[in-house]
Amino acid sequence: MPDGPLVSIVIPAFNAADTLGETLASVSRQTYDNLDIIVIDDGSTDQTSALVEDYCLRDPRARLIRQPNGGVASARNRGIDASQGAFVAFIDADDLWHPTKIAKQLKVLTTEGGKVALVYSPFRIIDVDGRVLASPPRFGASGWVLYRHFHLNLIGNGSSILVRKDVLEEIGGFDPVLRNAGAEGCEDLLLQLRIAARYQFGEVPEYLVGYRRHPKSMSSNVDQMLRSGALAMRIALSECAGVPHLTSRAVLNRYEWQRLRNAIRARQIGQALRHLWSQFICDPKLTALACWNDLCLIALRADDILGSRLATEASAGMRETRRHFYDFDPAAGSDRTRPKLQALRRLARLDEGYQPTSRIPRQI
Repeated sequence: MPDGPLVSIVIPAFNAADTLGETLASVSRQTYDNLDIIVIDDGSTDQTSALVEDYCLRDPRARLIRQPNGGVASARNRGIDASQGAFVAFIDADDLWHPTKIAKQLKVLTTEGGKVALVYSPFRIIDVDGRVLASPPRFGASGWVLYRHFHLNLIGNGSSILVRKDVLEEIGGFDPVLRNAGAEGCEDLLLQLRIAARYQFGEVPEYLVGYRRHPKSMSSNVDQMLRSGALAMRIALSECAGVPHLTSRAVLNRYEWQRLRNAIRARQIGQALRHLWSQFICDPKLTALACWNDLCLIALRADDILGSRLATEASAGMRETRRHFYDFDPAAGSDRTRPKLQALRRLARLDEGYQPTSRIPRQI
């Protein structure tokens, strides 16, 4: 008999034949091998199903479920319903895991007991070839994290979490309301906020996830992701209406600020300036704080890029070349945390005093 509890892996896939093979290989290579691997083909029209059928012949732990296209929430929920494990992890069909991801997260989740429902890890951003583009500084947040997760989005993607199945069933899984409203994309964030309102989070402070960015991915549609995130926040805020010091204006301002930055990246300078002025008129203090936070992040990124370039040139005497996700030690860079600004310290203090006062109704 395999040692340790069964862990179910749910992989939603829609026309993912180009990347799914590499994703499945990263799941099969997990050092923790008591796995129940479920691929949900969400109405693909390419070779996704054929690829998975071949994979199932090579890894008997895997199975394929087909369904008409219903969106990411529907596919993940189908996987949860079919899962047999006491714990469930999710990975998108273009992302990668380090081989120790499940083992390290499961150790935290089983050690902490019932008070911790979800364990996450920071991620590296990778390109279409799996080469690392960036390793964002981590927030280093665990325990009660509701305030910080509302304001900062500690996790940032859907492939980083391992969750207790009974908690997923208690909440009702992923909510299809975002897709129904034409704002699909942040279903994972809405689920995480609902869990954070009830249970504590754990963190494995290592870069165990490769989060792929490419033109065909859902996350590359910045405008839709911003609309999806704002809607997810509004829903979660309405459910946490009784939580003190949780103001919708401050939370939603982050999405307004991201719209401004998106306008700058698109070189829509007039629109960006108008947006900045309206933000400043509405709340000058919050606008100034957002500017300062952005300047700190720019300085961190510049320092990281310069440090990497100097180290590479010193050792090889040539320009920096990108390395593959698997070429990195997952602990490398894990000591790089984001600056402890006053706002972040305040949110951490609020989390320390947080006590859940009511249960969010099960979503139907």
